[in-house]
Amino acid sequence: MKEKNMINFKAHSDINSNNYEKNFLKRTYYHIKDSAFVGGLNGSLSGALAAILANYGYIALPGFGPIVAIGISLTLPAGIIIGVAIGSIIGVIISIVFNFLNNFNIFQ
Repeated sequence: MKEKNMINFKAHSDINSNNYEKNFLKRTYYHIKDSAFVGGLNGSLSGALAAILANYGYIALPGFGPIVAIGISLTLPAGIIIGVAIGSIIGVIISIVFNFLNNFNIFQ
């Protein structure tokens, strides 16, 4: 016979238990992965376009001057790498915010 104040550890030792934190992290990772990829792709295209325009003098990018002075061979990869980094970070932040809002059923 079980006492009233006994803790049931059976649910915690079960491998297939419905653990909310695990499911939440799996769902969050799924959304972050897709948004980070799209953000990185968008950032790489934007970075490449900005690097080309900066190299030919159509726009000014602060702090990008020494890279532009070397030429397009360094400007284009630098713009793509910086664009991927910024786009991925923004994609992750946006996906986390919308995932939390979706969990609270704000959009439904």
